[in-house]
Amino acid sequence: MKKETLFNLRSFTSFTLVISTIIMSWSGFILYIAPPGRIANWGTWQLMLFTKSEWQALHTIFSYVFFILVIVHLFFVNWRTFLTYFKSKLKSGLNKKWELLTALVISAIIFTGTLRAWTPFSPVMKFGEKVKESWEGDFATPPVLHMEIYTLEKLAIDLDSIAPAELVKTLNENNIKVSGSDKTLKEIASDNKTTPSAVYNILSAKYKKHTGPAADEILQGIGRFTVGSAATSSGKDPKLLIQRLKAKGIEANEATLLRTIAEKMGKTPKDVYTFLVE
Repeated sequence: MKKETLFNLRSFTSFTLVISTIIMSWSGFILYIAPPGRIANWGTWQLMLFTKSEWQALHTIFSYVFFILVIVHLFFVNWRTFLTYFKSKLKSGLNKKWELLTALVISAIIFTGTLRAWTPFSPVMKFGEKVKESWEGDFATPPVLHMEIYTLEKLAIDLDSIAPAELVKTLNENNIKVSGSDKTLKEIASDNKTTPSAVYNILSAKYKKHTGPAADEILQGIGRFTVGSAATSSGKDPKLLIQRLKAKGIEANEATLLRTIAEKMGKTPKDVYTFLVE
């Protein structure tokens, strides 16, 4: 009588394949009806306790697990059976030619029809898109598309030109830990187990949203700008602005306030800003 091993690899592989198949199928369906990124990534949408990015992670990881276990199943667990079957088919030829041909043709039709948007494949995808869009009225959307990837430095321009350091201070006062103004809302939210929407709401509740200057107008509150903020608002390289200041005998870095530079140069913050970005 063959002694039973403590751990049966074949059983483990079979069980895990079944579990992976269930999770892949279910997460695939969830992603089929999940809202678009502008809603889901803002952090207010969840289904069955998980966000869209978490469902995407589950789907991706278990797809890899499934693929790896298929290889294990064929070439390690059942390799003798698989090899014997493969050799026998090479010798005797395929006995199920029509079945194989039918499977190939149907798969090719589904593959091509999906890419070419043929019926009935196109209506299936359109239905999914309608379901995705239907979430929009029920959940908050960001003021700007993909605002979750805004850094505090970039967000400072929208929030009445507040210095990024002030935004960091405000978040810290509201128990949101921030390591630097170069962090995005998404990164800050992830570090604090919250959502980009919640982080933004804390800031927007205190600071007014800046409507933007006219073409020939310098931003209000420019004295609260840093060199980094000036670079972001003007689209300039911060290193270039620092070099311009150095040429004038002013040592500065990206965190240096324009107000501080103005005092050293005997100018107004507005003059400093104009000098840097012209």
